[in-house]
Amino acid sequence: MQQSGEPEIDQESSLLLAIGNNQSQQAYVELFELMAPKIKSFLMGRGSSVDESENVTQDAMLSVWRKADLFDPNKASARTWVYAIVRNRLIDVQRKTSRVDRGNKKYRYQSGNDFISNGGVNDASAQAQLQRLLQELPDEQSQPLVMSYVQGMSHKEIANKIGLPLGTVKSRIRMGFQRLQEMVN
Repeated sequence: MQQSGEPEIDQESSLLLAIGNNQSQQAYVELFELMAPKIKSFLMGRGSSVDESENVTQDAMLSVWRKADLFDPNKASARTWVYAIVRNRLIDVQRKTSRVDRGNKKYRYQSGNDFISNGGVNDASAQAQLQRLLQELPDEQSQPLVMSYVQGMSHKEIANKIGLPLGTVKSRIRMGFQRLQEMVN
């Protein structure tokens, strides 16, 4: 019998607690089957493509597995908690896409060249020019630039991958981009 003042534990919360307390793979499979279609539908209803919806759903549910021990049914329902993770992951994806698009547009505007689109280089001479310019930069500037603007990685992802503080990565990208601008102009 449920005592007054305690939240009622629904199926999603029970599964999430089992994942957090016991790393129950069976509970995770059940939660995934229960929530993934709803999450994907939610994302598509907000304008995400099928591929983006599937990717965000997968990433969010992986975060649910990793962070399930942080779930507290006294603070939020499982659905609210999971959808907060989904929302944050969607924001990360949209920021990443926006940053890559802005970088490509900024480069085209400032250089007069229109050879970068979708994170890749379209013609061989432009690719050779970009490689030559990047080789003139110190590796500590060219590496994070390529990771950010060509590979589309976030500054935080770059910092984690190359083992540097976030502020250092941002500074190196900014300085590298400024040097590229000077070389092109």
